[in-house]
Amino acid sequence: MLTSVRFWVGAAITAVFLALLVFRFDFGEMRESLASANYVYLIPAIGVYFVSLYFRAFRWSYVLRPFASTRTNRLFPVVMVGYMANNVLPMRIGELARSYYLSTREPVRGSTALATILIERVFDGLTLLFFLAVGTLFLPVTGLTDKVSETVALPFGIEPSGALVAIVVVTPFVGVLTMMVLAALYPETFIKWAERLFKIAPEKYRAPALSLVVRFLGGFEGLHRPSRVGTVFLLSLPIWLAEGTMYYIVALGFDLQAEFDSVGLMIVAMLVVTSVSNLATSIPSSQGSVGPFEFFAALSLTFLGVSHGLAFAYAVVLHLALLLPVIVTGFIHLAFRNVSLSDLTRRRLADAPKDQP
Repeated sequence: MLTSVRFWVGAAITAVFLALLVFRFDFGEMRESLASANYVYLIPAIGVYFVSLYFRAFRWSYVLRPFASTRTNRLFPVVMVGYMANNVLPMRIGELARSYYLSTREPVRGSTALATILIERVFDGLTLLFFLAVGTLFLPVTGLTDKVSETVALPFGIEPSGALVAIVVVTPFVGVLTMMVLAALYPETFIKWAERLFKIAPEKYRAPALSLVVRFLGGFEGLHRPSRVGTVFLLSLPIWLAEGTMYYIVALGFDLQAEFDSVGLMIVAMLVVTSVSNLATSIPSSQGSVGPFEFFAALSLTFLGVSHGLAFAYAVVLHLALLLPVIVTGFIHLAFRNVSLSDLTRRRLADAPKDQP
């Protein structure tokens, strides 16, 4: 791992955001907040997080329905292993591990599984944007994009506006969803584009690469139907409501309810923090999004009126609660199955041209 370019890129991203935290947050207040927190709340919070993962497995079973009849109970450990891999590997390589692991347990090609995972990610982003839009009805969230643009200074004196930040966040999800729907409507057109592109590749690689593209595009089957799109979105709501509930429970341990005028406002605030912290880390980056997650979770809380040190302490503990239980559980599952994480990642990359199920 230490010789991997991906590892060092991820480490650099983590370092940048941790440096931003060091210069902007009060470590004295952070230590006091960590010392006074009630960590008993982590027990039910972690339990709720595993419920959200189970909801993910249920949604995935629906997305996979055109290709195989799968049970949620069988998909749940696959989801957990994928999240574990994302937490310890950079650039979301865990998605590759998850697609390969599914192909070893179910009659689904790895490339098709990867396409369904992309569908999940896009709908996750759209759901979080929906929660953020709901938050604007109760909290002054519209100014948060300006706060981000002021805090994350760019080189050469570039000062992006809040509107530009919002466009950069929204466009990828809407754009990719549009491309997936078009791929479901006109797969032949995409295959023709791929054939033209692969003409520059050596002849022996053209047929396997094109076969891989065909199976990947097949993963978008049915997305041209509004009913299927609507169902995937509805199945995404309980996932993020459960994760938002986890954020809320951990916040109770830090007495964050005292920072808001009512329970209702705190609930909305937790949905906003859930949305901002996850949207900010949706782009492949560091291992477990360490650094970006803490920075944007703390930044959104301070924007909503929480003190800097308390916000930073909460973000750190929350992220540990999201990362460590899944990492431990995922490795335990692989140990019982006599499978190593390196097996999943190396075999997936090695088998990509053949894409063996």
